[in-house]
Amino acid sequence: MSDDNPTNDSVSDNKPHFELYIKASVRDGESKGSCPICQQWFMVAHLLAEKSDVHFQVYTVPANNLPESFKAKTMSKTFPIVIGVQGRDTKGQDISNCVFDDADEVEKFFESVNVSRPLLKRTEAKNQLALRHVEDLYKKFNLFLQNPNDNGTKLTQQLKNVDGFLGEMETTFLCGSTISYSDTVLLSRLQHIRVAGKAYRGYEIPKELKNLWRYLSTAYQTKAFIQTLPSDQDIKLHYETKATTKLEKTIKLEGTSYSTDVDPECLNGEVEQQNGDE
Repeated sequence: MSDDNPTNDSVSDNKPHFELYIKASVRDGESKGSCPICQQWFMVAHLLAEKSDVHFQVYTVPANNLPESFKAKTMSKTFPIVIGVQGRDTKGQDISNCVFDDADEVEKFFESVNVSRPLLKRTEAKNQLALRHVEDLYKKFNLFLQNPNDNGTKLTQQLKNVDGFLGEMETTFLCGSTISYSDTVLLSRLQHIRVAGKAYRGYEIPKELKNLWRYLSTAYQTKAFIQTLPSDQDIKLHYETKATTKLEKTIKLEGTSYSTDVDPECLNGEVEQQNGDE
């Protein structure tokens, strides 16, 4: 079980201090794994720590071989998991030794320690609007990988919808100038579409979607996204048993890489349509 501590602040104050457990890489059992939900909440924790609302350590856990030290704290196999260390939430409740190990509990926990970033709450009106435009994207992507007869048209259309929404909003991110809850949902899955889509189906996010590429380009310069990003290899392995297409190269033998480059051509929008567009 590996420890990665992005916050080195003193924890002598009464601010919430917790441990965040996420799935580890299936390649080495220690680095960040590919679970998009884990990255989503890792980003939220990172952003709250940036505002000094919380202190936290993140631990990676090999989900198929839980360490005894982890099982002594919880037997849950659903990630991410939060365990309170000390401090109180916004209602004054002591979080010490409290375990939050299902999706609803984790969300409620992060809402309860969020002091200064309301846009990191799913229930905010701006997030509700944004989520309506992005919530079906990942489902379309999974169906695309599982169906060799799917030419990507529906996935491309969904990406176009997101691109159009970003253009209408005229904001850096989905809800404003900073990453919101809906961005943590979209960004963690968008990277999977970029990496696994190309690896398994030769699919690339259309260059014409300039708003989407600008969005990604900005995210790649944001610590909360880049420091929680899984490797390309782990993302590919995430779909090894899900995609109908099999990769020729053994992923576990590849070096570690991260797709964070953006072709300047993708940012000007003056390119031809592709990827299933008719």
